[in-house]
Amino acid sequence: MIERLDYRIIDIGIFLIANLIHLIMIVIFLCRTRKMERIEYFLGLILVSLGLPVLFAVILNISKKRDWWSFILPLILLLFLILEFVLDYILKSNFRNTTLLWPYLLIYYSALMGMIGYSFLVKKTYGFITLFTYFLHLIATWYSYSKVGHG
Repeated sequence: MIERLDYRIIDIGIFLIANLIHLIMIVIFLCRTRKMERIEYFLGLILVSLGLPVLFAVILNISKKRDWWSFILPLILLLFLILEFVLDYILKSNFRNTTLLWPYLLIYYSALMGMIGYSFLVKKTYGFITLFTYFLHLIATWYSYSKVGHG
């Protein structure tokens, strides 16, 4: 079955995950402004669980010997999701108020940019859709920051 798996299915899956991440993050940021910690926590778990299909896509893209971008760009997203899981759910760290914030943000935005790039490389329309949800995500980040002092 895996041998017959079409590249388009992998690419559409990554595209959908990238946009789902943006939409989940929008809701998380809005929850922060309303102090809805339990919903934010639950949505964060859904977010980090998206690392499993991303890992599967990375493995498939490597095994199919696809171009470098087809596994490197999702790998950066996977790195972010693992980092998020470790910092927020295993260590329960308050890293957003430390010097760890800057490396975290570097990986976070690199992952988001990578998914925009991936989407554009797959299909221009997918790229514009991902770029649109990214900008909505940025607006939600700004709104959260303006209300509670952090994204």
